[in-house]
Amino acid sequence: MIRPLRRFVALATIRIDIRLMSADDFTVSESGVSHQVESPHGLQFMKFVLILAVAIAAMADTPPSTAPDTKRQRQEVQQNYQRGYAYAKGIGVPQDYTQAAKYYRMAAERGHVAAQHDLAYLYEHGLGVEGDLKQAAEWYRKAALQGDAEAQNNLGALYATGRGVAQNDAEAVHWYRLAVVKQDTEAMNNLGVMYLQGRGVNLDFAEAFRLFREAAEMGHATAQRNLAVMYVNGEGVRRDYISAYAWLDITADQISGCQEIRDRIAKEMSARDIDRAHALAVTKRVQIAEREREAVP
Repeated sequence: MIRPLRRFVALATIRIDIRLMSADDFTVSESGVSHQVESPHGLQFMKFVLILAVAIAAMADTPPSTAPDTKRQRQEVQQNYQRGYAYAKGIGVPQDYTQAAKYYRMAAERGHVAAQHDLAYLYEHGLGVEGDLKQAAEWYRKAALQGDAEAQNNLGALYATGRGVAQNDAEAVHWYRLAVVKQDTEAMNNLGVMYLQGRGVNLDFAEAFRLFREAAEMGHATAQRNLAVMYVNGEGVRRDYISAYAWLDITADQISGCQEIRDRIAKEMSARDIDRAHALAVTKRVQIAEREREAVP
């Protein structure tokens, strides 16, 4: 196996300057035993030997990396993940979460970020493994530290609810923000809720509104509902029944209760305003669809 580069850092800093030791570097005692005198050259050589020995010992003591080192190993890791995914989704094989967990674990332990996330999901929901929120948090964290936005959001959600970890709003906000940077709409909505409720951050309706709107315009149904409610209540924005109606109309068939809220505010709107709301909803649907198409690689 190719050893990690970090094991050779100590050696790379050593100036290799070996020379043959001369007779001047030694003296002979009356007993005939040779010993090194403290000449500059002799000390330099001994210092080099000592440093070299320490560096070699460090190389031997450093545990091998779990990350795949060769192209073949990386392919094997990816194949294990794909097998796990196939079993989880029932693609080409009968759906089997136990087998999915087996192959996800094989890839996750070698650092495959998607496998780490998916294994965490199985632990969180008790699919193919005994439900274990601590294990879920551990694997989400591993993937989150590698920059996986979904894992960052999911870890934040565990901190927000105190599931598998000690409840901590500040930690939840930290992980949500990292995922928001990567345009994760679930994290946008979740962070918006934190601002709306003043949890882990100062209460800020305007920031909550901004986050809900950004996620809503990217097609996130819960954010669309939350945005509509802010329009109804005039929180973080001027009260606007036309915009509220439009967003509720978009998500009415996706989230329970949205249709009832839409019909309630319709009683306070004119027929003309309702027509304008319907037109706005059509425009928003088209914009969301176009944005989704552009996002497809």
